[in-house]
Amino acid sequence: MKLRLVLLLCALMSAAPTAALERSLEASLLKLEPDTRFHQICDIETMRRISAAHGPLHPDRMVMDAEREAELSGDVIVGRGAAVRSGGKWYRLTFKCRATPDRLTVVELDYRIGAPIPESRWEAIGLWR
Repeated sequence: MKLRLVLLLCALMSAAPTAALERSLEASLLKLEPDTRFHQICDIETMRRISAAHGPLHPDRMVMDAEREAELSGDVIVGRGAAVRSGGKWYRLTFKCRATPDRLTVVELDYRIGAPIPESRWEAIGLWR
């Protein structure tokens, strides 16, 4: 069930935002336990902002715990070993994401995209093509 919800969330994230999609996304998020929901909204918002920056990257996947486990403390997640995929390549990513207590809205997000991750490391850290 969680996998289907995550896939639905990814599909909704890539679609044009409309009121109906926002309601559908929120309904899907509410089915997740709060910490999983928190991870998902931070993933979605980070990828959305990277794409909206009109730079060369347009991510389709993000892994918070690729090279190092993300740290959750209250309403903040800090990732110092995350990865984001764009154009079939993975890039190092660090981020700090703060959300509302209900875990439905990101209220603060800072991120930094790093160097590409060599394909020879992908399998060892759980990344895929």
